[in-house]
Amino acid sequence: MIDRITERETAVRSFFEKESGALAQACLAMAKAFTRGGTLIPFGAGAAATDAAHAVVEFMHPVIVGKRALPAIAPGNDPTSHSTLARLARPGDIALALAHHPGDPAFSGFLDQARALGLLTIGFTAAPAGGPVDAGQGTEAAEADHLFLVANDDPAVVQEVQETAYHVLWELVHVFFDQPGLAEEDATDACITCGDVAVTAEVIEARGTSAVIEKDGTREQVATELVEDVRVGDNLLCHAGVALEKVDPEPTGFLYPFLSGTKTDLDDLLAEVESSTLQKAEQVIGLRSRIDLEAVARCGAAIRERLDAGGRLIAFGNGGSATDAQDLAADALARGWPAIALGNDPATVTAVANDVGFEQVFARQLAALARPGDIAVAISTSGGSANLIAAMEEASGSGILTVAIAGHDGGRLAGVAGLDHLFVVPDDHIPRIQEVQATICHLLLEGTR
Repeated sequence: MIDRITERETAVRSFFEKESGALAQACLAMAKAFTRGGTLIPFGAGAAATDAAHAVVEFMHPVIVGKRALPAIAPGNDPTSHSTLARLARPGDIALALAHHPGDPAFSGFLDQARALGLLTIGFTAAPAGGPVDAGQGTEAAEADHLFLVANDDPAVVQEVQETAYHVLWELVHVFFDQPGLAEEDATDACITCGDVAVTAEVIEARGTSAVIEKDGTREQVATELVEDVRVGDNLLCHAGVALEKVDPEPTGFLYPFLSGTKTDLDDLLAEVESSTLQKAEQVIGLRSRIDLEAVARCGAAIRERLDAGGRLIAFGNGGSATDAQDLAADALARGWPAIALGNDPATVTAVANDVGFEQVFARQLAALARPGDIAVAISTSGGSANLIAAMEEASGSGILTVAIAGHDGGRLAGVAGLDHLFVVPDDHIPRIQEVQATICHLLLEGTR
């Protein structure tokens, strides 16, 4: 397994050293598209469908307090359908396509249709290791405004590199939003709050139930009935001429520590963003080097023993971790093992959440579905989700093998009595935690071979 970590280190470093500048350019294009009212529409070919869902969660539900939710939708059960994209997409939207294997016709077909519809197109796919890496190599001549190839033959490694890349795109979008005048075009003639996305602007004049806000040299009057005690100097989150709430402008420093102050030169900002992207790659490399490979091997052997005896792997999590659970279950099924992801049953999840409480959604499913000899895998970045705690307490002591994969210090998951295996990614930045958790999941299944 040590060689597998080294392979990942090489793949991540080589990809980001080559593509960091292009990623910054792609993200600037996304920031402009969002500013004009565009919606992100991700698509994943085959197993990459869970990555498409993951990308939607990241953009729609930012984990950084004060950052705007960006419009993103994942088409239904058949996102390869041309009619589905045609019904959903509008010119100016953003198409993000992902594939873990080179030459996937669904990947190139999605991008072709998106380009024909006038969308900004971004593609992540694989290229054969050891050969020349260019836009046509092993991609069925896929074309996109921004195309990124991971030169590796292992789809698990490709997925992990791509996950870091689309996480960085999400992080960088918010950095560009925070730089006045760089994402907007013709800002002096624009309506500040007219787009699909709420924006933050400073109050320069307060007038009872209205205020004048200013952003990047443009001024607009907004209604302030929903916000108490608005004063000059406040920062308001506004949309469609209405102030929604006061916000404390949060610096992007903890995302990109050396992006300090307001940047007025786009080239300088792109250079710093490119450099900081390389830092992100090195961070995830460092975290992966700390994985307890012996513990992973022991857990993988225990999982294999249960599966050989007829047990099922049952995975679950919330938000991005729900898509990681889907990915784990899909990978197990691809290897011929029985597996389910509890989040795949939204009717049951929403029924239990509505009638009993969200903290019971997974415990109720485990109580009905799990049997002695099965494996329950809980995935959480915080380790503190009440519904995961309840589920693992339900499973513990019932003959079910319990595996928890958490971030930070393990949180409350680490304190569940009778937990069989615990893996902690010791970091507090959710994207990096998720990227290393993906590696742990992949290595656990490699141990079942």
